[in-house]
Amino acid sequence: MNIVQLKKLSYDEVAKCNKCGFCLPGCPTYLVKKNEAYSPRGRNAITRFAIENSLALNTDTEKAIFTCLGCGACSAVCLSSVQTKDLIFQNRECQVDRGFYPKVAERLVKTLEKSRNISDDDQEDRAEWQELIKDLPEDAFEKKRADILFFVGCVASFFPMVQKIPANMSKILQMAKVDFTILGGDEWCCGFPLVGAGMPEKLEELKKHNLQKVADVGAKKVVFTCPSCLHTWKHLYDTDVELMHASQLIGELIKSGSIDLKNDIDVAATYHDPCDLGRNTGVYEEPREVIQAIPGLRFLELPMNRKFSVCCGGGGNVEMTDPDLSAQVAQMKLDSIKDVGAEMVITGCQQCVRTMTTRARRQKTNLKVKDLTELVVEAMT
Repeated sequence: MNIVQLKKLSYDEVAKCNKCGFCLPGCPTYLVKKNEAYSPRGRNAITRFAIENSLALNTDTEKAIFTCLGCGACSAVCLSSVQTKDLIFQNRECQVDRGFYPKVAERLVKTLEKSRNISDDDQEDRAEWQELIKDLPEDAFEKKRADILFFVGCVASFFPMVQKIPANMSKILQMAKVDFTILGGDEWCCGFPLVGAGMPEKLEELKKHNLQKVADVGAKKVVFTCPSCLHTWKHLYDTDVELMHASQLIGELIKSGSIDLKNDIDVAATYHDPCDLGRNTGVYEEPREVIQAIPGLRFLELPMNRKFSVCCGGGGNVEMTDPDLSAQVAQMKLDSIKDVGAEMVITGCQQCVRTMTTRARRQKTNLKVKDLTELVVEAMT
């Protein structure tokens, strides 16, 4: 996308920003950096100046635009309803066109073209998390036809810290006698990292492949434990197949009696709304309903919750481009959890689990970080 294309798409939207600053208290990167260029209105100004040709793109604009977490907190409080996240991601496309972007993105593109996953691992290892399930026959979940396709995603497939998420989700579906399958090595990255890198046009091949695989298995639903995969499919994939997050399906299974939550879990716990699940997709209540169905659990709501939730620091490819900034945002999140007296934080996103767990370990805190699926399995078995 060049400046002319950016102008056609964005000028009316960016002109709505009246520079009131109402977005500043909710922007995690601004709260860390204390720098106007890292605020929503600052980034809007950069975008507007670029459109008006009154500001040349350079390494400073690159840093400002590519450190946005894409969390959408700014739009949630904006009096003018400016869609700043969309503007920034469009600006990223423009900066890529002009050569001002984090060069680590080039490695990402090459990795996806070669390996079809973000970690450059062998695709045949996509389902190695099944080894975490005892006495499971090989390829037990890789059926040729099924009603539901469980789309695992790259992070949960290849990062050991969160491989228990697909293992637990599969246990839940298996125990509830749900007819489901996974794609294993035939699953490709959804393409979400390319959107954050300002290169959304490069996800077309990935999208075409994944949609064909859904058609091949005849699935009526695709379920995701990864909110970013869900968000990408909902907004960028053209499909009539029902798309849902794991928390939504688990909630249905609890209500139908297919899941029996019988074990008490004596813990004071809170819930972190993942940005791509909450603000960016609109799923707020289903995870809370599942959590509150857990026997013995004492639920504590964070003061900044639902559409006002503070990002964990793992969004927008910022962990890749500015890991220190990502870590400082994660620390803000952990501080807010500590302030309500929670012993555990539950979430519905593997990236949030990774980001918060990593920070908690480095700070040597006793806070437990769990994905919703892990909590449900503990209550079931």
